[in-house]
Amino acid sequence: MKYKNVSLPYPVLGIYDDVYPLLGDDCIQMSDPVKTATEYQFGIDLKQGNKDIAQLVNEGKAEYACEVTCRGTFLRRCYKSSTPHFDITLGRTEVNGRIEFQCFIATCQSIPNYSNDDFNEDYHGFTFDLEIGDMLAVFPLAWWNTNVKFDKLYAAGSFMQIVEAGDGIDKTWFNLNDDRILIELPHDLFVQYQRIGNSFPEVIHSSLVHNALVYALSNLSEYQESGKLWADSLQLRLAELHVLTSELKNDMSLVYKAADMLLQDPYKRMLDSLEKIANAQNEEQED
Repeated sequence: MKYKNVSLPYPVLGIYDDVYPLLGDDCIQMSDPVKTATEYQFGIDLKQGNKDIAQLVNEGKAEYACEVTCRGTFLRRCYKSSTPHFDITLGRTEVNGRIEFQCFIATCQSIPNYSNDDFNEDYHGFTFDLEIGDMLAVFPLAWWNTNVKFDKLYAAGSFMQIVEAGDGIDKTWFNLNDDRILIELPHDLFVQYQRIGNSFPEVIHSSLVHNALVYALSNLSEYQESGKLWADSLQLRLAELHVLTSELKNDMSLVYKAADMLLQDPYKRMLDSLEKIANAQNEEQED
């Protein structure tokens, strides 16, 4: 029974299979926020089917809670509700980058001899003395990133950048430690890239960009909770493609497939572009 690497001495709904019925995929629903000139307005709906926990909420012995944090501004705030719904308003100046919403159900008074008819059978016959604030249920983490440009989400340039590598670097490197994926080119290659400019975008996409994206996707599981712009952008795109981050970790064939889908078949676009160039050269020779 662990939550955020902290061992809990009693069963909690949402942690492994401690309590049934298990939380479903629709247990937390958060729509995109309503944006005003000064605020973000979030709506969150929670759903769980354990009758004993629901009864404790109805009796006023437990309540829903949502802890909101933003590591970019060190915001930390907790909201409480007697219903499984939250309306949360945050000022634009209060947040920057990833905002995390951790929702749970917690006791609001001491509950001696707590038991649940739907405990995992390993806990049948046991009771637990709960104190105020002890968690009964933990919902999956929800998040939203203020820096993701949703209208530009399909453009690789919104989360990836080609830059010059530092002094003494003589090999191309993909840096995932920045907010964007950095394709770091040694000085001579970067100067050459600048001379080429945007003359052959399809070739750049199918080579440098595609390779960087494959590298990022294969390491995404290590960065999925980092709050980095590139990681959050890729997770949103992958969700649209119904690809789970966990599936990419040990399946390179899926990584390459996902990269091709995200870049909209870059090899075909490259070959189409090269064919146009070849046809143009042939026409010039014929003239």
